[in-house]
Amino acid sequence: MLRARKKILFSLFLSFWALCPMAYAKAWQPLVSGLEYLDFKYQSLSQWSHIHAFRIDLQTMQLSVLMAKDLPQPYASAQTFKHYGHGLLAINGGFFNPNRTPLGLRISDQHILSPLRQISWWGVFFIKNQQAFITTPRDFQIKKNIEFAVQSGPRLVVNGQVPTLRPGFANRSALGIDKHGKVIVVVTENLPISTSDLAHILAAPPLNCVDALNLDGGSSSQLYAKIDRFKLDVPGFSQVSDAIVVKRR
Repeated sequence: MLRARKKILFSLFLSFWALCPMAYAKAWQPLVSGLEYLDFKYQSLSQWSHIHAFRIDLQTMQLSVLMAKDLPQPYASAQTFKHYGHGLLAINGGFFNPNRTPLGLRISDQHILSPLRQISWWGVFFIKNQQAFITTPRDFQIKKNIEFAVQSGPRLVVNGQVPTLRPGFANRSALGIDKHGKVIVVVTENLPISTSDLAHILAAPPLNCVDALNLDGGSSSQLYAKIDRFKLDVPGFSQVSDAIVVKRR
């Protein structure tokens, strides 16, 4: 019995070790004032597998939503959204229907671009007075001082805790809020993982998210950044209806 228990513990240790990113292999890389970058590389997986993370200070940076319908095309890639949004980086937004119409709330520059949907397992990430929050659709209230909002799901981290999440593996993208109030933007590259795995990574050092929200994943998961000499292109397998653009205030 003792030997069997040791084997189980050792197997659990190996599983944990295999899923742990080399969090201390690299420090946060400053790109411009208020924007930092960190690249996770998994110990046991391909060198082509990454988790890319950006840390954003809302005192110097802002988030906006750009809709494909406002571009000269019905849908677009993160690279196109970044170009038309004149931002530093762009990442896919929330879910959309087969007609490429966004599903759920979108607010940009205090303008409602898509209405709120009362879906219990979704969350709302929003910014007001240069502070980020994540709440439920039921508890969210639209007010004039909300400058940005995106609705998606599920919530990955809630008050520092990882809830019970559905299984399933895919490329992922997410928004988080760390313990200092900074916004964390995350996208996986060549790395299908579960929402639970991503949630635990977001909640642990060095990301330290107290709240986090899953964005549209799978073929929609994508990010493009071009900041001075820094460039990162994580293409998706499909174009999307809207994107979150990060730019200077």
